[in-house]
Amino acid sequence: MPDSAWKQLERSVADLIGGKRLPANSGHAIDCESAGFVAQAKLVQRMSLDELTALAEKIAQEGLIRNKLGVVGVKVRRGAGVKSPVLVVMTDETFKTLLGYTRVDHA
Repeated sequence: MPDSAWKQLERSVADLIGGKRLPANSGHAIDCESAGFVAQAKLVQRMSLDELTALAEKIAQEGLIRNKLGVVGVKVRRGAGVKSPVLVVMTDETFKTLLGYTRVDHA
């Protein structure tokens, strides 16, 4: 049985962060985790900027809990045979931490 598209996306995002996909029934609020990142993967036809912002804020908080950076891997579902890239979305604070401007703190 072939993987569903959302499982494939979760595996792709896990590869991007150098980690592994967590099982859907694990009870975690995250889809993927590595030594330095936690991630949520979303395969969507549409998603508002407000929804994406809220998701980025939520995963950033999950990252802080684990002393890691939180990112969202989002991909638009355009239809059969029409490819789209995975976008990596994060808050500005996460981006600054990634670049070394700030450090991850439990606040």
